Amino acid sequence: MSKFSFTDGVGAEDEAQKAILEKFKEAQHFMTVKDPKMAYEKMLDMDERQLTAAKEAELLKPIRVRFTEGPDRTMDGKTQYPKATEVPGISGQATILDLRLKLAKAEDLPLEDINVFAGDTSLTDDLRLHECFMDWMGSGLDDWPPRLTVKPRIAGFELHVVVPAMRDTSEWDKGKLIGYQEQNLIFDVQPSTTVKELKSLLSDRLGIPAERHSLSAQLRRSVHSYGEFVDLDDDERTLADYELEKYCVCIRFEKSQVDANGDYIFDDAFWDENGYHAQPEGCWIPQDSLADRTRPDANPVDPNQPLSIVSDRRAAEKS
Repeated sequence: MSKFSFTDGVGAEDEAQKAILEKFKEAQHFMTVKDPKMAYEKMLDMDERQLTAAKEAELLKPIRVRFTEGPDRTMDGKTQYPKATEVPGISGQATILDLRLKLAKAEDLPLEDINVFAGDTSLTDDLRLHECFMDWMGSGLDDWPPRLTVKPRIAGFELHVVVPAMRDTSEWDKGKLIGYQEQNLIFDVQPSTTVKELKSLLSDRLGIPAERHSLSAQLRRSVHSYGEFVDLDDDERTLADYELEKYCVCIRFEKSQVDANGDYIFDDAFWDENGYHAQPEGCWIPQDSLADRTRPDANPVDPNQPLSIVSDRRAAEKS
């Protein structure tokens, strides 16, 4: 039996296999073969190109990190990020603590003000970056490299405000509804914060005037009961006066429909014997959310109709 040879192609069944053997005759990697007669101490020298290639293969692409600030700690599509940065040169084996230390040094911030989140999920220090992925849209971990957010430390205590789904907070785009859901707003407040100041924070977030807010707090003083609801009806009282920092589970938000005299507030469009009355100036309720399609200012796009119909698309393709 003849000896196998790359050059002669002995053992190759056809020309194609011989070409493949010829192609992979040399080593298929970036390392260069050193001279066997080289001194032993020179053998230990590493080529700079090899080091660079090895590092780039190990490290992740730059990780984008956004920073929040202020008392509003809610994470959703309306959250404002005054600052963002990219963290290059970090391994997937690095922990969240390693990332926090790197960010604290780069941004010249105390480590306590670097708290890493993915969506609404707080990432613990022992978690590794390669674990920060989940193929679940909306989880906050469905991007790679992960998109992370940094929140500062809590100055007072976090207060959760539950806002029900309503037309006032619905989102519309060109006559089509794109958002209608309950919201869980989170604010960093102090025990000395007044109800009026809390309403101001909510007004900035929701766009609903503070005088229309009706707030009630769920206080749970014992784990053996569901708790009780207390109306926050005095704007000058502090949160500590209601013991919210001790027992508050959450605050329920409602929009008051009447004024101080008990009269109904017409803050939306309506019909009467005189005809149609449009929304008053400065109204925060999206006009497209009005269900009446007969009104003169109705959007030409009917939200009940699909964006396109199969027959229409086929007709357009033929033309």
